[in-house]
Amino acid sequence: MAVTETSAQAQGQVNIDQNAALTAVAKMTEAQRTYYNKNRRFQANIASLQQDFAITLPSSFNYAARTTTYSAYNYVIPTQPANTGSLKAFVGATFFTPGEKPKMITIICQNTQPGQIRPADPILVLGTAIANPTGSIVQCGDFSTQVSASVVNE
Repeated sequence: MAVTETSAQAQGQVNIDQNAALTAVAKMTEAQRTYYNKNRRFQANIASLQQDFAITLPSSFNYAARTTTYSAYNYVIPTQPANTGSLKAFVGATFFTPGEKPKMITIICQNTQPGQIRPADPILVLGTAIANPTGSIVQCGDFSTQVSASVVNE
């Protein structure tokens, strides 16, 4: 009985940590949209995003950001390897679409496997030769899946 309770408690903590990480990446992704609209560039400094937008970053994950002229990627990666934990990494991407009427679009993706693996970058598939069976203009990278309701167009 004690083993089952301990296992259930551990799974409960994993769910709490995983949900906290999802909340963090969602807020970081939204912060990138807001920051770009105000400053005409993305923010690559996680500490600044955290402070400026009051984002809580769970200690069971590491954080990184990478920016380009037209995109920002926010990574939330578990501190534990897969053999000691079951947390999965996330990446949130914010894209500024090209064209005469540019738009902002975001997506959040979760790795399909647990561990300290940085998720592959999501991609903007407008005008590319990438297979696009869903018709979406953004897609998750290899070995990751889209978090439901995470695509936002502006």
